[in-house]
Amino acid sequence: MIKYIELDGKVPKHSLDIFSTTHEHYHDAAVLLNNSIVVVDFDEQNEAIEKLFRLFPTLRVETSRGCHLYYQKPKGVMIKNWTGKLTVSGVNVDYKTGKKSAAVIKQKGKLRPMQNGHFLDDLSALPMLPVYLYPMHLKHALTGLVEHQGRNSALFTHLLTAKEMYELDDAFIEELAHFIDEFVFGEPLGKELIHVIESVNQTYEKKKKGQAVQFLNEKDIVMTSEVLVSRLDIKYYQQKLYFKQDDHYVHNDNKLLREIDKLIKLKPNQHKQLIELFKIKAEYIEEQDFPIKLPGGYIIDDGEVIEADYGFTPYYLDVQYQDGAYDEHVDQFLDFFTMNRKDLRMVIEEMFGHILMTHSFPHIVFFFQGHKGNNGKSTFLKMINEFAGELASQLTLNDFNDATSVAFLEGKLVNIGDDIDASYMEQSKNFKTLASGDPIMVRPIYQQPFKLKNRATLIFTCNDMPTFKDKSGGIARRVVVIPCDNHVKRRDLDLDRKLSSPNAKSYILRLALEGIQRIKANGGKLTDSLTIQAKTKEYFIASDSVLAFESENQHLILNRPAKDVYNAYVAFCFENGLREVGKVEFGRRLANVGYETKVRKINGKPIRYYQKVTDMVTDQ
Repeated sequence: MIKYIELDGKVPKHSLDIFSTTHEHYHDAAVLLNNSIVVVDFDEQNEAIEKLFRLFPTLRVETSRGCHLYYQKPKGVMIKNWTGKLTVSGVNVDYKTGKKSAAVIKQKGKLRPMQNGHFLDDLSALPMLPVYLYPMHLKHALTGLVEHQGRNSALFTHLLTAKEMYELDDAFIEELAHFIDEFVFGEPLGKELIHVIESVNQTYEKKKKGQAVQFLNEKDIVMTSEVLVSRLDIKYYQQKLYFKQDDHYVHNDNKLLREIDKLIKLKPNQHKQLIELFKIKAEYIEEQDFPIKLPGGYIIDDGEVIEADYGFTPYYLDVQYQDGAYDEHVDQFLDFFTMNRKDLRMVIEEMFGHILMTHSFPHIVFFFQGHKGNNGKSTFLKMINEFAGELASQLTLNDFNDATSVAFLEGKLVNIGDDIDASYMEQSKNFKTLASGDPIMVRPIYQQPFKLKNRATLIFTCNDMPTFKDKSGGIARRVVVIPCDNHVKRRDLDLDRKLSSPNAKSYILRLALEGIQRIKANGGKLTDSLTIQAKTKEYFIASDSVLAFESENQHLILNRPAKDVYNAYVAFCFENGLREVGKVEFGRRLANVGYETKVRKINGKPIRYYQKVTDMVTDQ
């Protein structure tokens, strides 16, 4: 079924959930795409595009600058909504795909000119995207290159990369080279073209032969290490060795040695030699943002599930993706845990999404606090631990001040600290740095220090909240306190198993993906929750004598001399058994909650008094 949406110019007029199976009643209309269709958008008209269309005819819709070509999206090829992406053909294009993408076909009451329009009746009959239009990892431009602009080296790199990426045979490479030379370059290479083609094929064969002549030999541990790097696809990332197991990469030196033991029997000292050699022989992976690998050939990239084989990523989430997954046990437990408070449940679901965001996340630390037992906190954390699997760590707040402990956060998506102490946190610099995802220097045991960019969502449970010495807005902006105030009346001894079933985890994944979309729609912030705001404010007031004084005594602050206000604060602390702070710190904390001092003359003498200027908390 073809879905059409109404446009206002080129912008959707309504939600994408509102569509029609015909465009006849729309003045401006677009085809709503899906995950099986990709539209290749050419921003210009040239001979290369016309040749591609003749070679691979399909539905073609003309645009103001170029044209759209519609194809079936091939499985196993990663294609996103990219702009200016280089293709195997050497032509740069934009890609449109996915359920949230649309392609304009009608403007000002008229259908755009098109060829092979019969495909509009059945998009499933579209031809498959040709290899010529597969995306490339390279970013160099080939279009219009002439002599002295590096055509030879650019073409060599392009052809070799395409051959390696998509395992193209020699005949295809020769055909592709002639296409680029004739239709993409500004000037053809001429006789030099054949030499470039030969160099590409020879280089590719040398690489293959270089691997083939090597073999496992306990007497040559260097050659053995090179063979194992190739066979096990070993990578070196952030001072950790990863190897490919089934369809994903694993970091576990013991498992790695067990895989090696299946291939060749070595002595313990040779195992140690291999581990050190792998650090040199394995492909070195630079620190970067990676997608999350899922079973079944899916990845999560920027909150969207894509069917693609991305290659190396340190994140493997062993959860099956099911569109529309639902689990009644998880649903009922979350309703119990939140006491059916919708605002609270929405934030918890967004916290699930926060876990799967490897960049551009809200930088929030979640504290689940409840004084009484049997409130579901431990069950909730077990559910998250089972969901995250190997991507979870268990550090406490105090561990954050130890560079060796913090190194365990590398490669993790969530850190879960269960039942932490209500301690006084003298230092909080590392806490704020880890929450914000800024680089921090860590030192793994027996290894060289390196910079860690934390991507793990920080979650803690406690009976009583810890107290931070730092009273700046930096802490206030990052801490969220979630109340756990329900009580289990009848225990289900099988609940942990129910909440960790494959179906339960698939449902949590669905909630997480929906939570990410809400965060993105909300400008990178969590949904406002009056329940959480009240609980968080209560915590900061209880842990800060200045805030406690301000919350109860605004009438003693506004338009009163600063000296008198401070004296009233000291008296308040004495009466309530609170620790007072000095005058300078008192003034700074009041400034954090929107007060400033002004000077006016009374009886000819300058007197400082407090005035409220804003309700916003500032980070000092």
